[in-house]
Amino acid sequence: MKTETAADNLKLLQKGSGKLYLLCVVVGALTGFTVSLYRLALNIFNHFRIEVIGNSLEGKPYFIFVIWLFFILIGLFVDYISRKYPKISGSGIPQVKGILLRQLDYYKWLQELIAKFIAGLMSIGAGLSLGREGPSVQLGSYIGFGMTKIFERDTIEKKYLVTSGASAGLSGAFGAPLSGVMFALEELHKFISAKLLICTFLASIASDFVGRRIFGMDTAFNLIALYPKNMNPYYQFILYILLGVIIAFFGKLFTVTLIKTQDRFKNMKLSRWLKIMFVMSTSFLFCYFLPEVTGGGHELVEEMAGGNRTIQLLMVIFIVKLFFTALCYATGFAGGIFLPMLVLGAIIGKIYGLTLIKYFDIGIGAVPHFMVLGMAGYFVAVVRAPITGAVLILEMTGNMDHLLALVTVSVIAYYVTELLGLEPIYEILFERMPKDTPKEKESCKSKTIITVPVAAESELDGKKICEVAWERDILVVAISRSEHEIIPKGDTVIESGDQLTLLLPESKVFKMKELLYKQGSQ
Repeated sequence: MKTETAADNLKLLQKGSGKLYLLCVVVGALTGFTVSLYRLALNIFNHFRIEVIGNSLEGKPYFIFVIWLFFILIGLFVDYISRKYPKISGSGIPQVKGILLRQLDYYKWLQELIAKFIAGLMSIGAGLSLGREGPSVQLGSYIGFGMTKIFERDTIEKKYLVTSGASAGLSGAFGAPLSGVMFALEELHKFISAKLLICTFLASIASDFVGRRIFGMDTAFNLIALYPKNMNPYYQFILYILLGVIIAFFGKLFTVTLIKTQDRFKNMKLSRWLKIMFVMSTSFLFCYFLPEVTGGGHELVEEMAGGNRTIQLLMVIFIVKLFFTALCYATGFAGGIFLPMLVLGAIIGKIYGLTLIKYFDIGIGAVPHFMVLGMAGYFVAVVRAPITGAVLILEMTGNMDHLLALVTVSVIAYYVTELLGLEPIYEILFERMPKDTPKEKESCKSKTIITVPVAAESELDGKKICEVAWERDILVVAISRSEHEIIPKGDTVIESGDQLTLLLPESKVFKMKELLYKQGSQ
């Protein structure tokens, strides 16, 4: 395999992007097909599980015992796959961040893609409280990475293709192309460039186009949530602020519960197979006695919009769903927390709406509205991506009337979680994830370039090149400013909106890339 030199990477500064954009469309279409197939298979597995559980109640008692054994066998098989391919564990979003930061590599990308598909299908199909959206993002990243290998693209174009695949994965999972773009920019990269924006848009649109040929034009959630226009707008605003504050605290509860459960599960002095048996047995029992908490929870949200569950029952469902999700994620099985997060937010919104009805005589029609706000606010409180949260819920419900309310709740939830010192969940999971170590032979000679964006009021903004305390062996080779390329000198002043092209040893990318990003953004 040819080793890329710094000179090879620098040629990209003058290189056209036509082939890259075409590949992004291909990645998006392939991801859309793969994720749509994943969604279809999950629907079949979920309906099959519900049907089997229902029929077993009418059959002989030993049939229930046989079903329990099948749950155990599924868990042990998924655990075997997860240990054989450790990079498929969990949601997959932290792994995508690792690829973009060059701290991970998909050495067996095709095998891992198939393993992720099968493991996620069996985990969620067996009733574990995990979502399909995180795995869909990683499936897309596998496809983007695979295109890099098949068409022999360089490491810099790999970044765009992997990001495009991840964006297309979220787009295909929710039927929300704009959310896929915003998630890639706000969560994965945390900056915007014209090329990155075009790449993610092309891939997300292609993925959504393929998905809609299969699932039609309906929104992801089939619920009627009307904006309460008859309510006093000033009164509404106070209610939105209060909801945002409440959700922020519950968001911290989710993050703490998830991390603490991971630690307890890992440190528990029991055999791995006994732990898996316990989790699968728990899922088995919930399938019979509390099916609302099993699976991702998509159907639960749609049912709650018109259901008549009491506040007390909703509280029970919330608590059980929260701890069951944390327990399922602690196994390391292929499945995400994206959809369970939205479901928990919808439950909080439902409880909030019913409480307002009980004590303040708010109309019953406002309850689905607060469910929608709860989903957006909870996502923002946990993931800390306010734009993605608001856009995602708008696309999933198809109602722009909620925009002002969504933004209000999202901003309040974001601000309060910041005061609480709560880190974004995917950042925490990324830090806890095992990383690849760079190859020794590459760390000595190989050099590469990275692009670092400069935000206003950041550590780099307004400084001359010579005034920045750069690490040894790091060289600023170009500055992109307003679509113009500047060859920097020592007295060149860095401005907000610039994109710095830095040359550094491959061995320092692992350690320096995230630090340089922080310098450019904080």
